[in-house]
Amino acid sequence: MSTASRASAAPLPCCCLKVCDVPKVNDVITYTAEGYANSETVGRADGCTVFVPRLIVGEVAQVRIDYVKKNVAYATPVRIIKPSSARISPPCDSFGKCGGCTLAHIAYDEQLVFKQNKVANNLRKVGKLDVNVLPCVPSPRIWGYRNKLSLPVRGKRGAVKAGMFERNSHNVVETTRCPLGGDWAAELTSIFTAYCNDVGVEPYDERDFSGVARHLTARFVDGQLLATVVSNGEFNYDLRPLARALSDRFDRFGLFVNVNTARNNVILGKETRHICGLRYIEGEHLGVKFRLRPDSFFQINDDVKDLVYAKAKELLDTSQTQVLVDCFSGIGILTNVLANERFDSYAIEIEPSAVRDANDLARLNNAPRLTNVCGDVATELPKIVASNLDKRFTIVVDPPRKGLNENICNTLKQAAPNSIVYISCDSATLARDLSMLSDMYDISYVEPYDMFPQTDQVETVVRLVLRR
Repeated sequence: MSTASRASAAPLPCCCLKVCDVPKVNDVITYTAEGYANSETVGRADGCTVFVPRLIVGEVAQVRIDYVKKNVAYATPVRIIKPSSARISPPCDSFGKCGGCTLAHIAYDEQLVFKQNKVANNLRKVGKLDVNVLPCVPSPRIWGYRNKLSLPVRGKRGAVKAGMFERNSHNVVETTRCPLGGDWAAELTSIFTAYCNDVGVEPYDERDFSGVARHLTARFVDGQLLATVVSNGEFNYDLRPLARALSDRFDRFGLFVNVNTARNNVILGKETRHICGLRYIEGEHLGVKFRLRPDSFFQINDDVKDLVYAKAKELLDTSQTQVLVDCFSGIGILTNVLANERFDSYAIEIEPSAVRDANDLARLNNAPRLTNVCGDVATELPKIVASNLDKRFTIVVDPPRKGLNENICNTLKQAAPNSIVYISCDSATLARDLSMLSDMYDISYVEPYDMFPQTDQVETVVRLVLRR
């Protein structure tokens, strides 16, 4: 592993730079990547802090300045003068254009080092925490791991394209075969765009909110496909040709139409109509039976999801537990993995459709002492704590990217469970929250998991132990 990849991920403060002429837009300058700021590299040039994507720490390159504000600039690589030994050729022609992959130019071992360092640096710099971060657990599959597809549909009638948004824009880069999705996603995309062009479906135009087909979304788990056409109003085209094409390729599939007329960037609307085939995906992971509908929340990487949930169960000592609470529980797979007939379990989730799925899971898995609560964790967790005073708690939190907040952290401390497992998808908000909890809890275990290979995102599992 190269020394360059182990460099600090922190941006370089502009206050430390010598004031002089800064580069101008369209200037081509020689640049050395000195550190990382998420997936971008950061370095100095003529009194300016410059951020450049698609480079590796230690590389020297010519870059073109795209944007300048005061002493900060953003640039695009033009020519690499001194490449890193960790540089590889990405297996996708759209790399650097679409916003899907950000690290596909870096050898996988180096990606894991990058993610370990990202977590460690955020804990140290954001949280002011001096803790040991274990190496990042690799994904068993580094390509073709995504079980979910979500593609905007654009273009014009007869020339429909589906793909990924270009980096930092809403221009669609046509993606016929994304390496992250695998063969099923490529074949579904090809079938759908061919159908749209044959039938004359009008794609959506977000400039004037015209057109019909907005997105194609899909989930493929355990050989079962649920495909959803997101429509800007009623979808009045004949769907039978699409259903026939899907049946020729997929043994088990379901076709749906979701209606979304909102003038925003939210993908799914509130109304989903079943057209034909499967109504839901059925499966069993980690001994838990589940059902997935088109709008069900489910981790995108089956292999790593199972590793994370198994680790959470291993880290939690429930031998003395009287009440277990799973906060931000989604459809409840982890809750059912952890639930036990010896104690009461509560799962808190704010999305009603997810709670509907969680109730199905509880029935499928015969969990009579599990209660699914629909509501905000900040509101519902204090109620559960207040109604179970003097009982021994075990708590799991798996929040969205925004993390917890001060009120939730204070409620966790009030409940004073012997152990807390925190599953995080954003190590910066994780660091902030751990800092708030560190006056009562020791951070005994931090392990990143590569849920999202080829991207700069990383999942982290943390165990906190009550300080005696």
